[in-house]
Amino acid sequence: MGKFQRVNSSDELEVYEEVGRGGFGVVYRGIIKSTKQEVAIKQIDLEQDSTDLLEINKEIQIISECRCKQITKYVGSFVKNYKIWVIMEFIDGGSIFELLKPGPIVDEVIISYIMYEILNALNYLHNQGKIHRDLKSQNILVSKYGDIKLTDFGVSTQLSSNFSKRNTTVGTPYWMAPEVIVNNNGGHSYKADIWSLGCCCYEMFTGKPPLQTNYPPMKALRLISRCQKNQDFIKLIELANLKTLSTDLKDFLSCCFIEDPKQRYSANKLLKHRFITKYNNSEDNSDKIKLIKKLITKKQLWNQQNHIVKTQNYYVPTEIHNNQIKWSMIDDDDDNDDNQQQQNHHHQQHQQQNKSIKFDISTMLFEDDEPGQIEEVDEEKTAKNSEEEDNNGLIYFKNDFNNVLTKILNKTNNRNQLSKRQYNQLHEINSLMLGLISNDSSDTLIG
Repeated sequence: MGKFQRVNSSDELEVYEEVGRGGFGVVYRGIIKSTKQEVAIKQIDLEQDSTDLLEINKEIQIISECRCKQITKYVGSFVKNYKIWVIMEFIDGGSIFELLKPGPIVDEVIISYIMYEILNALNYLHNQGKIHRDLKSQNILVSKYGDIKLTDFGVSTQLSSNFSKRNTTVGTPYWMAPEVIVNNNGGHSYKADIWSLGCCCYEMFTGKPPLQTNYPPMKALRLISRCQKNQDFIKLIELANLKTLSTDLKDFLSCCFIEDPKQRYSANKLLKHRFITKYNNSEDNSDKIKLIKKLITKKQLWNQQNHIVKTQNYYVPTEIHNNQIKWSMIDDDDDNDDNQQQQNHHHQQHQQQNKSIKFDISTMLFEDDEPGQIEEVDEEKTAKNSEEEDNNGLIYFKNDFNNVLTKILNKTNNRNQLSKRQYNQLHEINSLMLGLISNDSSDTLIG
C-alpha cells in the first residue's frame, strides 16, 4: 500500500458499508475520492456517556506518531455531526480472531511469522515509550497481500520518563497479565503486552485464549490474579499436556508467561528466540505470505459452507445533520430579513392584533388573542391537550429507556465481542422491549 494523503474532511471521502462496531462506535469502509485508496472510518459518538475525549485524543496522538509497517497507518481525523471520525488504512483480510473461526492454525510456520511481525510492532512501540494495553486476536489484522498489522490503540498509552507504569486496569480478561489485574507494584509496564502476545500465540494453536474453554471471564480473572510465582500460569493452563506443540513453541510461550514482569522477556529478546529465528531468518517471506493467503481463502470457503452472510449496513447521515442544515437555512433567512424587519418595526407595532406566528422548527401555529377577549373553556380541547401531554411524557420516557437499553447493548458487545448475529438479536430484543411501553390505561397498575 502506497503513501496516504492526509484527510481533513468527509468531503474527501466516500463512505460505504459497516465493517465493525463496538462500545466506541462504528467502523465503515470507504475510499479517498482523489486516490481511490481504501480506508477504515472509525466514527466515535461524542454524545455517548462512555465517550472519553482524553482517551480518544491520546489514541489519535499515538497512532499519528507511529511510523511502522506492522502498524495500521493513520490518515486523518476530524469532527462531524457530533462524531469524531478517525481515518486509518483499510486492512481487507480480517482479524486473526475471524480467521480462527474455521479452526486453529496448526502450521507453526504461520504462527511464527505472525508472532515475528507483531513482535516487530511491539518492539517499535516499546522503544517509542508506548504500551498497547489491549493486545488480542481481534486487534491483529491480516491483509489479502499477506501483511500483518497491529491496530486499535483505543486503550494504549504513552509512557513518560517520570511515569513509566500505568495505574489503571484496562484490557480484555483472557489476555490480561496478572500484574494488570492485581494492579500492584505501582502499576504495570510494557511487559504486559508480552503476556498478551503469548495469549494470542496460544489462541492461534488451540483456537481459544488460555482458560476460555473452561472458565467464564470473571473466574478466569481470579485464577490469573492468583498466579504470582513463576510457572504458576504454565501449570494452570497445563501447557506440558499439549503434546502437539513443538518444544520451541512451548519454550516461547513459557518466556511470555513469566509472572514476574522484570524477568519476562522483552519484544527485542523474543525476536531472537529460536521459535522465531528458525522460520524468519530470510528476507524472502513469499512462502509464508502464500500460507497467509491460504488462511484467508480457508475462511472464505468456511463462510460459504456455513452460509455465513454478513448483513450490509451502509452509512447514513444522522437526523441531527439534517436538522443542522435546516437550522442553518433558517438562520440565513433571519439574517437577510433583519434590515427589513427593522424598517417595518414601527409599522408592526400597530398591527399586533389577529397576527399568526409560524415556527418552522416546531411546525406549530399560534394565534394571538384579541385584547379583552375571554376564551371559553372547551372541555374537548382540554381533554385533547391532556392526552397530548401524556403522550409527550410517554415519548420522553421511551427515549430515556431506549438510551439505557443502548448503553447496555454497547457494553455487552464491548465486553463479550458479540458476533453480528448476536448483536442483531439483542438489538431486536431491545426493540421488542420498547414496544411494550404503552399509554393504555388498562395496562396501568397504579391508578
